[in-house]
Amino acid sequence: MLALLTEEQEMLRDTAAQLAQSVGLANPSDLDKVDRTKGWATLADAGLLGLRARDDQGKPTASGVEVALVVEALGAALAPLPYAGSGVLAIELLSLAGAPETWLAGLTDGSSRCALLMSEDLSRLAHVDELAGAYAWDADGADHALAVAGDGETPQVVRVALGEDWAPVEAADLTRVLKRAGSAPAPGQIEEAGGPLTRGQFDTWLALALTVVSADIVGALRHGLEDVVAYTKERVQYGVPVGSFQAVQHLCAESLVAVEASSSTVNYAAWAVDELDPAEALVAARTAKAYCGTTARTVAETIMQVYGGIGQTWEHIAHVIARRTYLDRSLFGDDAVQLSAIADARLGVIDMDAHVGGR
Repeated sequence: MLALLTEEQEMLRDTAAQLAQSVGLANPSDLDKVDRTKGWATLADAGLLGLRARDDQGKPTASGVEVALVVEALGAALAPLPYAGSGVLAIELLSLAGAPETWLAGLTDGSSRCALLMSEDLSRLAHVDELAGAYAWDADGADHALAVAGDGETPQVVRVALGEDWAPVEAADLTRVLKRAGSAPAPGQIEEAGGPLTRGQFDTWLALALTVVSADIVGALRHGLEDVVAYTKERVQYGVPVGSFQAVQHLCAESLVAVEASSSTVNYAAWAVDELDPAEALVAARTAKAYCGTTARTVAETIMQVYGGIGQTWEHIAHVIARRTYLDRSLFGDDAVQLSAIADARLGVIDMDAHVGGR
């Protein structure tokens, strides 16, 4: 793989960072002030909602690397928008399934949104037989969500209408919406999206999903760490900046190493999505998710610790970072789930139902 970004990718990264700042959060109070509708329109106008739409040859408009750059930028800004779910993963899944163009057109131009239906523990895409306990993730403004039917070898993507019965629930992540239904959707609310996926197609989608969530973790933690390091240079205790204390320096240095290592795993996984065999791309993505999941727990806690007392308050942004990355850690399986799946793949023991709507 080429470890360096191209000139176009660097421009995309810089543009995404600028846009993210305009739709992101600086303080917890911004959660009630930010204009989410305007923010979504900004992403649509910039063409960022169509990065995984297919051209006439069936190739995505943008690579996994480019998608990861945008997601990381939005994660760094703690953007309270359903970009990962509706702007990337729903479009990718519908495109692979061969869903009607009208469905995809609405998602890419921003006129409609589509969430993902996750199992009760958020570890996998939900199966239609378990929708009563499923959660619609990244459901802000979504009128539909995606799940799977059938078996693990040939999963069928289905679109489920999110009616009034689907209500927001309190979740760790304050920046993105999680909904749950009071009862299982009626059969008339469920429709097939194209044809069944092959195992390779679903592995490709899952690899992208794990990579996207990992990129969000890296973005949020990297920006949070940069801010807290700047804080240690300004906060004075016992007559000196707290950043002069060796214990604080060690905490920040160890966190920086963890974040940069996480970024490297994400970069490789993002490249692998389009360049490697689906099974190998999935292993790379699971590796990234496992590493980033561990980093999410340790670095988010370190950021709050280095801030001291103020970092534990509701008014500080540190807990918003921690809560977002903690939920990311659970999405599509935490580090323990990923490590187990990697071991199974390498040892040749693969249970498809474990990661394709298994029951």
